[in-house]
Amino acid sequence: TVISGQGEMILDGNVRMIGKGDVVVISAEARHSLRAITDIEIIEVQTGSELIEDDIVRLAMNWDEIKISVLTS
Repeated sequence: TVISGQGEMILDGNVRMIGKGDVVVISAEARHSLRAITDIEIIEVQTGSELIEDDIVRLAMNWDEIKISVLTS
């Protein structure tokens, strides 16, 4: 849930703007990325039997690389 600010979100190949009041649901194994356009505050809620950060696979770290991979796939 976005509490304040604006950002750009990529979720399973779809690019959209997000802002205050938006709720984004990201299913397990969904490819996703978020870039802040202004200072952004979010509340992240995770569910599951085991909540760890070790299962994250980073495919790219640079926003331009992320957008290129979305546009070419």
